Amino acid sequence: MRRSTATTDYLKECMGTALLELMKEKPIEKISIEEMTARADVGRSTYFRYFKTKDEVLVFKILCLWNRFSEENHIPDHQADLHKTTLLFFEFCLSIRDINDILYRTGHQKVILDVYLKVLAPDKQEEDIPTYYKQYGTAYALYGIVNAWILRGYRETPEQMVKILYNLDKKREKSSLQI
Repeated sequence: MRRSTATTDYLKECMGTALLELMKEKPIEKISIEEMTARADVGRSTYFRYFKTKDEVLVFKILCLWNRFSEENHIPDHQADLHKTTLLFFEFCLSIRDINDILYRTGHQKVILDVYLKVLAPDKQEEDIPTYYKQYGTAYALYGIVNAWILRGYRETPEQMVKILYNLDKKREKSSLQI
């Protein structure tokens, strides 16, 4: 009998939780698939059915957290209120600080970029070329900003980060007008 998508997603997320717990104890390279799946109470075959790498497990876990956060905070799929959405984005990043810190401590911060790419960029190339590049550019730009914020130890509040982001955009617009 096939499992429902909700059951499958639950099992996959359990592996993400288990992997993060184990990463607190030892390097990810020393965590075996058997150890992770045992901690998650799922079979090894579940891992191999859905994932190729441990980083994919982490991306899935963070995507689940983002989806819940997004639903709880009524983040629209479209950009009706870009300011509010941006603020909530930084609040989310701060809410998973412990996960971000584990990823940075273990050298797996690229997982964060992979999450942004999954959320913001399409799996397939858009026929609308400017939209395609804008989506990828946005994902990489946000990663760069969040990366700097994390490396600074989250000194700024999410509200301050929104102001910084918008000021960067205003400065970019001014400089492009001066050309």
